[in-house]
Amino acid sequence: MIKKILATAVLGSLMAAGSASAAIISGGSFSRALQITEINQSGTLNLFDSTLGTLTGVTLTLTGQYLTELTLRNNAANTQTTRATATTELDFFSNLSGLTFSNSVFLLSATTGTVTLASGASQSFGPFSDTDSIVLNPAASLFAVAGGGSFEISCISFNGLSVVGGGGNIASTQSTQAACGAEISYEYTARTTQVPEPATLALLGLAVVGAGVARRKFA
Repeated sequence: MIKKILATAVLGSLMAAGSASAAIISGGSFSRALQITEINQSGTLNLFDSTLGTLTGVTLTLTGQYLTELTLRNNAANTQTTRATATTELDFFSNLSGLTFSNSVFLLSATTGTVTLASGASQSFGPFSDTDSIVLNPAASLFAVAGGGSFEISCISFNGLSVVGGGGNIASTQSTQAACGAEISYEYTARTTQVPEPATLALLGLAVVGAGVARRKFA
Protein backbone atom coordinates (compact mmCIF):
# COMPACT_ATOMS: atom_id res chain seq x y z
CA MET A 1 0.00 0.00 0.00
CA ILE A 2 2.85 2.40 0.87
CA LYS A 3 4.43 1.67 -2.48
CA LYS A 4 1.19 2.42 -4.29
CA ILE A 5 0.62 5.72 -2.45
CA LEU A 6 4.15 6.94 -3.10
CA ALA A 7 4.07 5.94 -6.73
CA THR A 8 0.79 7.86 -7.20
CA ALA A 9 2.24 10.97 -5.56
CA VAL A 10 5.34 10.87 -7.79
CA LEU A 11 3.23 10.44 -10.91
CA GLY A 12 1.12 13.47 -9.98
CA SER A 13 4.23 15.59 -9.41
CA LEU A 14 5.74 14.56 -12.73
CA MET A 15 2.51 15.34 -14.58
CA ALA A 16 2.42 18.79 -13.00
CA ALA A 17 5.90 19.43 -14.39
CA GLY A 18 4.46 19.48 -17.95
CA SER A 19 1.91 22.32 -17.95
CA ALA A 20 0.26 24.70 -20.42
CA SER A 21 1.45 28.31 -20.59
CA ALA A 22 0.09 31.36 -22.44
CA ALA A 23 2.41 33.32 -24.71
CA ILE A 24 2.34 36.07 -27.34
CA ILE A 25 4.47 36.06 -30.47
CA SER A 26 4.85 38.67 -33.22
CA GLY A 27 3.89 37.77 -36.76
CA GLY A 28 5.81 40.74 -38.15
CA SER A 29 4.94 44.18 -39.47
CA PHE A 30 5.51 46.52 -42.40
CA SER A 31 5.19 50.26 -42.97
CA ARG A 32 5.48 51.64 -46.47
CA ALA A 33 6.83 55.10 -47.34
CA LEU A 34 4.61 57.86 -48.68
CA GLN A 35 4.06 57.69 -52.44
CA ILE A 36 2.29 59.98 -54.90
CA THR A 37 -1.32 58.86 -55.31
CA GLU A 38 -2.81 56.75 -56.54
CA ILE A 39 -0.90 54.07 -54.63
CA ASN A 40 -0.92 50.28 -54.67
CA GLN A 41 1.22 49.05 -51.78
CA SER A 42 1.60 45.65 -50.13
CA GLY A 43 3.56 43.87 -47.41
CA THR A 44 4.11 40.38 -46.02
CA LEU A 45 3.18 39.08 -42.57
CA ASN A 46 3.84 35.67 -41.01
CA LEU A 47 1.26 33.00 -40.29
CA PHE A 48 1.24 31.23 -36.91
CA ASP A 49 3.13 27.93 -36.72
CA SER A 50 0.58 25.60 -35.12
CA THR A 51 3.33 23.23 -33.93
CA LEU A 52 4.12 25.83 -31.24
CA GLY A 53 0.76 25.29 -29.54
CA THR A 54 -2.90 26.22 -29.80
CA LEU A 55 -3.65 29.64 -31.27
CA THR A 56 -6.21 31.44 -29.10
CA GLY A 57 -6.22 35.02 -30.38
CA VAL A 58 -5.09 37.28 -33.24
CA THR A 59 -4.48 41.04 -33.14
CA LEU A 60 -4.13 42.67 -36.55
CA THR A 61 -3.48 46.43 -36.78
CA LEU A 62 -3.90 48.34 -40.05
CA THR A 63 -2.46 51.86 -40.47
CA GLY A 64 -2.78 54.57 -43.10
CA GLN A 65 -1.48 58.09 -43.64
CA TYR A 66 -1.53 60.85 -46.21
CA LEU A 67 -0.07 64.27 -46.98
CA THR A 68 -1.69 66.78 -49.32
CA GLU A 69 -1.17 70.31 -50.65
CA LEU A 70 -3.58 72.24 -52.85
CA THR A 71 -3.99 75.57 -54.62
CA LEU A 72 -7.16 77.47 -55.42
CA ARG A 73 -7.50 80.21 -58.06
CA ASN A 74 -10.44 82.53 -58.58
CA ASN A 75 -11.14 82.90 -62.31
CA ALA A 76 -14.25 85.02 -61.80
CA ALA A 77 -14.42 88.75 -62.54
CA ASN A 78 -15.37 89.46 -58.93
CA THR A 79 -14.42 88.26 -55.45
CA GLN A 80 -15.57 84.75 -54.57
CA THR A 81 -15.95 82.79 -51.34
CA THR A 82 -15.14 79.08 -51.52
CA ARG A 83 -14.11 76.01 -49.57
CA ALA A 84 -12.14 72.95 -50.68
CA THR A 85 -11.95 69.49 -49.08
CA ALA A 86 -9.31 66.93 -50.03
CA THR A 87 -9.99 63.25 -49.32
CA THR A 88 -8.12 59.98 -49.69
CA GLU A 89 -9.74 56.59 -49.22
CA LEU A 90 -7.48 53.65 -48.37
CA ASP A 91 -8.93 50.19 -49.09
CA PHE A 92 -7.25 47.06 -47.71
CA PHE A 93 -7.17 43.54 -49.18
CA SER A 94 -5.44 40.23 -48.45
CA ASN A 95 -4.54 37.08 -50.37
CA LEU A 96 -5.27 34.98 -47.25
CA SER A 97 -8.43 32.99 -47.86
CA GLY A 98 -11.24 34.09 -45.56
CA LEU A 99 -9.59 37.36 -44.49
CA THR A 100 -11.62 40.32 -45.78
CA PHE A 101 -11.97 43.99 -44.90
CA SER A 102 -14.76 46.47 -45.48
CA ASN A 103 -14.01 48.73 -48.44
CA SER A 104 -12.76 52.22 -47.67
CA VAL A 105 -11.40 51.19 -44.29
CA PHE A 106 -9.89 54.65 -43.88
CA LEU A 107 -11.20 58.00 -45.06
CA LEU A 108 -8.49 60.63 -44.60
CA SER A 109 -9.41 64.26 -45.21
CA ALA A 110 -8.37 67.89 -44.87
CA THR A 111 -10.14 71.17 -45.60
CA THR A 112 -9.09 74.73 -46.41
CA GLY A 113 -12.00 76.09 -44.44
CA THR A 114 -13.96 79.01 -45.90
CA VAL A 115 -11.71 81.39 -47.85
CA THR A 116 -12.31 84.55 -49.87
CA LEU A 117 -10.35 85.12 -53.06
CA ALA A 118 -10.18 88.34 -55.05
CA SER A 119 -10.61 88.18 -58.82
CA GLY A 120 -7.60 86.43 -60.38
CA ALA A 121 -6.09 85.63 -56.97
CA SER A 122 -4.53 82.28 -56.04
CA GLN A 123 -3.87 80.81 -52.62
CA SER A 124 -2.00 77.66 -51.58
CA PHE A 125 -2.89 75.49 -48.59
CA GLY A 126 -1.06 72.83 -46.64
CA PRO A 127 0.70 70.60 -46.36
CA PHE A 128 -2.13 68.88 -44.51
CA SER A 129 -1.63 65.44 -42.99
CA ASP A 130 -3.93 62.82 -41.55
CA THR A 131 -3.45 59.34 -40.12
CA ASP A 132 -5.69 56.52 -39.00
CA SER A 133 -5.44 53.00 -37.62
CA ILE A 134 -7.76 50.15 -36.74
CA VAL A 135 -7.25 47.08 -34.52
CA LEU A 136 -8.97 43.89 -35.69
CA ASN A 137 -9.37 40.46 -34.09
CA PRO A 138 -10.05 38.08 -36.98
CA ALA A 139 -10.78 34.37 -36.49
CA ALA A 140 -7.71 32.51 -35.22
CA SER A 141 -8.43 29.51 -37.44
CA LEU A 142 -7.45 31.54 -40.53
CA PHE A 143 -3.85 31.93 -39.37
CA ALA A 144 -2.80 28.60 -37.80
CA VAL A 145 -0.74 26.46 -40.20
CA ALA A 146 1.68 23.65 -39.36
CA GLY A 147 5.14 24.97 -40.17
CA GLY A 148 3.92 28.56 -40.49
CA GLY A 149 4.12 30.46 -43.78
CA SER A 150 3.20 33.98 -44.88
CA PHE A 151 0.43 36.06 -46.40
CA GLU A 152 0.08 39.50 -47.95
CA ILE A 153 -1.92 42.60 -47.10
CA SER A 154 -2.22 45.34 -49.71
CA CYS A 155 -3.88 48.73 -49.96
CA ILE A 156 -4.95 51.05 -52.76
CA SER A 157 -5.96 54.71 -52.67
CA PHE A 158 -8.78 56.77 -54.15
CA ASN A 159 -7.90 60.45 -54.04
CA GLY A 160 -10.30 63.35 -54.57
CA LEU A 161 -10.90 67.07 -54.15
CA SER A 162 -14.24 68.81 -53.86
CA VAL A 163 -14.73 72.57 -54.19
CA VAL A 164 -17.93 74.34 -53.14
CA GLY A 165 -18.84 77.96 -53.60
CA GLY A 166 -17.12 80.33 -55.95
CA GLY A 167 -19.87 80.16 -58.55
CA GLY A 168 -18.06 77.40 -60.40
CA ASN A 169 -15.17 79.76 -61.14
CA ILE A 170 -12.58 78.25 -58.78
CA ALA A 171 -9.76 76.29 -60.40
CA SER A 172 -7.85 73.85 -58.20
CA THR A 173 -4.65 71.81 -58.23
CA GLN A 174 -3.66 69.13 -55.74
CA SER A 175 -0.57 67.12 -54.80
CA THR A 176 -1.14 64.11 -52.52
CA GLN A 177 0.93 61.25 -51.11
CA ALA A 178 -0.33 58.24 -49.15
CA ALA A 179 0.98 55.07 -47.49
CA CYS A 180 -0.22 52.08 -45.50
CA GLY A 181 1.11 49.45 -43.11
CA ALA A 182 0.11 46.52 -40.92
CA GLU A 183 1.21 44.58 -37.83
CA ILE A 184 0.08 41.24 -36.41
CA SER A 185 0.59 39.31 -33.18
CA TYR A 186 -0.58 35.90 -31.99
CA GLU A 187 -1.66 34.74 -28.54
CA TYR A 188 -1.36 31.00 -28.00
CA THR A 189 -1.17 28.27 -25.40
CA ALA A 190 2.05 26.28 -25.49
CA ARG A 191 2.69 22.89 -23.90
CA THR A 192 5.94 23.04 -21.97
CA THR A 193 7.94 20.14 -20.58
CA GLN A 194 9.98 21.11 -17.54
CA VAL A 195 12.77 19.28 -15.73
CA PRO A 196 11.46 17.91 -12.40
CA GLU A 197 12.30 20.16 -9.46
CA PRO A 198 14.50 18.91 -6.56
CA ALA A 199 11.43 18.30 -4.40
CA THR A 200 10.01 16.02 -7.06
CA LEU A 201 13.30 14.12 -7.34
CA ALA A 202 13.38 13.75 -3.54
CA LEU A 203 9.86 12.35 -3.60
CA LEU A 204 10.93 9.89 -6.27
CA GLY A 205 13.80 8.79 -3.98
CA LEU A 206 11.36 8.29 -1.13
CA ALA A 207 9.26 6.08 -3.37
CA VAL A 208 12.25 3.90 -4.14
CA VAL A 209 13.22 3.65 -0.48
CA GLY A 210 9.64 2.97 0.57
CA ALA A 211 9.32 0.22 -2.01
CA GLY A 212 12.46 -1.43 -0.59
CA VAL A 213 11.20 -1.21 2.99
CA ALA A 214 7.83 -2.66 1.99
CA ARG A 215 9.52 -5.53 0.15
CA ARG A 216 11.63 -6.43 3.22
CA LYS A 217 8.58 -6.21 5.51
CA PHE A 218 6.56 -8.71 3.55
CA ALA A 219 9.47 -11.00 2.72
